[in-house]
Amino acid sequence: MATESRPTTAAPELLAYVDGLRVDADRMDGYAGRLRGAAETLDHCAEAPRWSGAVLERQATACVTAAIQLRAAAAALLAHAAQ
Repeated sequence: MATESRPTTAAPELLAYVDGLRVDADRMDGYAGRLRGAAETLDHCAEAPRWSGAVLERQATACVTAAIQLRAAAAALLAHAAQ
């Protein structure tokens, strides 16, 4: 992942918020991986409902989308701070 440069005039609180958004984005990517792992495990479990894998995959996709949006918000805040 590329790291954007930080404006030197931005408030420390804003930079901390941007860092928090990035951490949250990384966390959402991690959740997506865990959900996909659970879906794969359940696909091999005869007792699991057949629909469970698809539901978990949809949730994983939503996590990836959220991560993308969080990173975009962080980049927008940095761009705003640079103005």
